[in-house]
Amino acid sequence: MDSTTSSASQQRLASVLSASYIDADIRNALGVLDSRFVENTAESRRQLRVNVQGDVIRSNAQIVRDFAQVAEQLTRIGSALDNMNNVVSAMRARTTAASMETGPILEEFKQLVEQKKVVGDKQVLLSAFTEHFTVPEEDIVLLTSSAEPVDDRFFQVLQNVKRIHTDCQVLLASGNERVGTETMDEMVKHLHAAFQKLFRWVQRELKTLSLENPQVNSGIRRALRVLAERPALFQNCLDFFSEARQKILLDSFYTAMTGSTHGTAVDYQIDHATKPIEVYAHDPLRYIGDMLAWLHSTAVGEQEALEVLFITPESSEGSTQKASILSGIEEGLKSSPWVDPDVEDTWDPRRGLMQLVDKNLETVCKPLRARIEQAIASQDSSTLTYKLTNLINFYRLTFQRLLGEDSNLLSIIQSLHDSSTRQFHSTLSAHVRSVQSNLPQPPSDLSAPAFLVEALKDLTSLLTSFQTSLSPDSDFSKILSQALDPYLDGCITLSTDLPTQTDASVFVLNCLAAAQKTLQGYTFTSARQQELESQIDARVNALAESTLEKWLAESGLADVGGHEQERLHAASEKLDLWLPSAYMDTRAALRAPPALLDRVMRGAAERFVKRFEEVEEAVMRKWGDDEGRMWWPRTREEVAVLLS
Repeated sequence: MDSTTSSASQQRLASVLSASYIDADIRNALGVLDSRFVENTAESRRQLRVNVQGDVIRSNAQIVRDFAQVAEQLTRIGSALDNMNNVVSAMRARTTAASMETGPILEEFKQLVEQKKVVGDKQVLLSAFTEHFTVPEEDIVLLTSSAEPVDDRFFQVLQNVKRIHTDCQVLLASGNERVGTETMDEMVKHLHAAFQKLFRWVQRELKTLSLENPQVNSGIRRALRVLAERPALFQNCLDFFSEARQKILLDSFYTAMTGSTHGTAVDYQIDHATKPIEVYAHDPLRYIGDMLAWLHSTAVGEQEALEVLFITPESSEGSTQKASILSGIEEGLKSSPWVDPDVEDTWDPRRGLMQLVDKNLETVCKPLRARIEQAIASQDSSTLTYKLTNLINFYRLTFQRLLGEDSNLLSIIQSLHDSSTRQFHSTLSAHVRSVQSNLPQPPSDLSAPAFLVEALKDLTSLLTSFQTSLSPDSDFSKILSQALDPYLDGCITLSTDLPTQTDASVFVLNCLAAAQKTLQGYTFTSARQQELESQIDARVNALAESTLEKWLAESGLADVGGHEQERLHAASEKLDLWLPSAYMDTRAALRAPPALLDRVMRGAAERFVKRFEEVEEAVMRKWGDDEGRMWWPRTREEVAVLLS
């Protein structure tokens, strides 16, 4: 093979090798070639071009035949489109003519539709207005006719009428003054008739209502809450109710006192198992205490029953919201044209209830007051009268907390307390005058006289009674000055009749000690105890001084004089004879209480030893220790021991 052929072969080979077989056309061509070559022979390679060209010619012929069919179909489509254009043109002409003929009809139809919508809206509005602002005739009959019951339906209709009356404000504000005014006037008329019916019904129910029954009718409670929106009608019902309760409570009081009624409350039931107070309470303290206890129990029971009736909230119909008479009163005050909206006017339900309790008990107060005043006036014992005073004061404070400061019942209890206090001071003064007008002789043993012992016994009862009372400590100072001072003054007066000053001092000291012992243990008498202690100290010191003077005279110590030997010797002998029995003799002669006697003896002994020591020191300075002891042998220590 020459070089030229070799170079051409290399170029073809390089071209083949450099060709990219990634191209999709090459891959497809290779795929077709691969499907045609069953076997790679020289004959197959020579027929390859002929076969391919034949295939191309056949494919083109098929394409020509297919395009002929397409051309034929397009011709038919063109004809169809021409026909359709003609039809559309004809229809457009007819449509234009029809539109020109139906235009006025469509415009009229549109106006009718709009008018129908307006009429429909007005009809809906009229139906809503009629339903919202009118009351059916049967509801009006139920609301105003006395033949119809006061039940849940009545309150529902009443609430609906009140709602309409309130909503009329919207009509007035929206410019519908005539409709709003006429509707409001009509609702006001219905409301007035309804509240009058409710007022009469409540009066009938309250007349037969029994507060002693724990199951109070919920209907009357609801009616009272609604009626509270009309304060005048509500107050009239309260007055009517109070009159009925006054009769019942008065009969209850007479039954508790005597076992029989007063005859004012026909339906009152008597409990024959309970004994009347006037049958078993003979003691004035128990008699008055039981009456006041009954009064307090009745007031508390009345309060609890009225709380259930007037204050305890009640569930509203179809709602969990609580309603009470307070809300009704507040609503009535807000709707009243006579109330100044700028002035805060609130109704205290608790205070109003307690005022009603106080009013219900008014008729009971008169017979109760008469009985207690009679029981107080018949007493001549100051201690019993004082116990009655403290008992009444206890209930006075109790009713003050229960009913308040301005209650009528409290003023009556206060007047009873004042009456009892006056009676106590009167009996106390009368007893003092009787004692002072007939003072006895002092007892021979110089002990406290009988009238003081009796007075201190009564004072002990007064102290015990005051200690359990609720009165302030300062209140007892006046009582103490009346119950103790006149008797102590009487003892001092009696002491002037005693032969010696020592006996007088011992007698007064015994009286003061008895008074001080009586006051011990009571803290509210601490000031007076200190005052008595000061008086006792003064008496003890005076008695110690008089005892000292007696000892100085009896012992010879007062005769020492200028400390001469003869006088010293005589005084020393006299002292030796006196010292061994001086203490016991003096103690036996002084008939004072042991504790006070010890103080007197101790004071006198200390004073005597001090005087002895002065004499002893003077003697020793003048004569010296050795010679002085010859004439004055006793020492201070010996004297102190013998007088202790």
